[in-house]
Amino acid sequence: MSLGIGGSPESIDSAIRTENSTYLRQQLVVQKLENRLLRRQLTAKQQQIEELETRLKRYENPNTPPSKQGGAAGSPGNDDSDEEENEDQGDDAGGDADAASDSSPGRDEGHEGTTRSPPEPEETIRVDQGYCPDCEQILSNPDSYISRTIIDIPLPIPTTVIEYELGKHRCSCGNEVVAEHPDCPETGRFGPNIMAQTALGRFHQRLPNRKQAELFDWELDTPISHRTIYNLTKRVADRLRPAYDDVKARIQESDVVYCDETGFPVDGEQHWAWTFVTDEEVLFWVDESRGSQVLEDVLGEEFAEDSTLSCDGWSAYPSYHTKLQRCWAHLLREAEYVAERYEEAERLSEELHALHDDLTAFDEEDPSASAREQKRAEASLHLEGLIREDYEAQEVKKLIEKIRNGLGNWLTFVTEPDVDSTNNRAERALREQVVLRKMFRTLRSAEGVQIHETITTMLATWKRRGLDPPEQLQSILGGEELSSGREASPSSEL
Repeated sequence: MSLGIGGSPESIDSAIRTENSTYLRQQLVVQKLENRLLRRQLTAKQQQIEELETRLKRYENPNTPPSKQGGAAGSPGNDDSDEEENEDQGDDAGGDADAASDSSPGRDEGHEGTTRSPPEPEETIRVDQGYCPDCEQILSNPDSYISRTIIDIPLPIPTTVIEYELGKHRCSCGNEVVAEHPDCPETGRFGPNIMAQTALGRFHQRLPNRKQAELFDWELDTPISHRTIYNLTKRVADRLRPAYDDVKARIQESDVVYCDETGFPVDGEQHWAWTFVTDEEVLFWVDESRGSQVLEDVLGEEFAEDSTLSCDGWSAYPSYHTKLQRCWAHLLREAEYVAERYEEAERLSEELHALHDDLTAFDEEDPSASAREQKRAEASLHLEGLIREDYEAQEVKKLIEKIRNGLGNWLTFVTEPDVDSTNNRAERALREQVVLRKMFRTLRSAEGVQIHETITTMLATWKRRGLDPPEQLQSILGGEELSSGREASPSSEL
């Protein structure tokens, strides 16, 4: 610091103050710049944290199944937030069921095994010569024989080619009539068995059309285009559409319908795959809407007032119908999730689990109608007591609000013996749509939507009725009557 020489004390003090003031102003400017930079960095970090928290919520929320939590959530291919694709486990599409995570396929250890009896051979091939690797000798005239029965198929798979000469008649009324045969399709050259296998390949084995075309070449020695595969599935869907409409009509008349929905793109645009499940039917419906209008389109504008819809908390359901059964699996899972994060929610979660266990045990006793009404009243008072308590955490309050909003719909199953406390039936049915979505990514047209929902509906319905889907497909494509899988009158058959 240079103050000069020979100045008066006053001038020296003034110069010092001036230079100190300049230095302080410079430091203040530097601090402001540093603060501005730090604020920008803080804002960027906050934005990054918000983005990471948003991504984390896709995997750590009460609707996340166990297979998507922890390490599985970050593994490649697990990019869906609402359903799991492990279809061999006992839980549903949302992970609501309580299947053991450490279960393994097959029978329990120590179980006595069984061996399938071999079929009678159509041909016997006797092999006499043997080769000794040590002596390098070729041996003949065996002392005895070891029998091994081998089951195999020829490749390419044999196909039959049949020409149908269909008689043409001129009726006395002037009409020209062509004779029909059940195994001779009106369109195309492929018979009912190939059409059935093509539909199963697409919607059961989940093979893209291109891969099915390759199998035609490899296994049947019949070159075919993937467009022909598509056309075959369309012909199958056209034949099945009346049966699809019949399933829809039966669901409209059902006393209990289990509903759920999941995203399913069509031509890259967000659509929704809905499912409607009863004791004997499974209906799939793909729509661009997720609103209550879909429920009106499927179930009708005048769905029976005394019928029950089992559902999750989506607002479309109470907008359409008043008699609901809210899913307890969703509620209990969310309660567990909140209790893991907030101590004040631990007792709430325990109370809800204990209440549900008590109600399900009560239901299994098949009590009288009056006992059911009394039990429901007691349980309702219990729920009301839980939501009147004071809670501090916002997430706990959100759970309480969810319970409050569904107060009239949590306990329907107590007084309705045929209603489940959870919506697992619908979620399990929807699981197949989730897997197909992961495989095919998107449907491409309205026509493709109709093919998809028709064939998947009939395959799921036949399985639910305990029928054999390949047999049912071959029957209807061959013009035979379909079995309904029931002991009811003929009018109840498809």
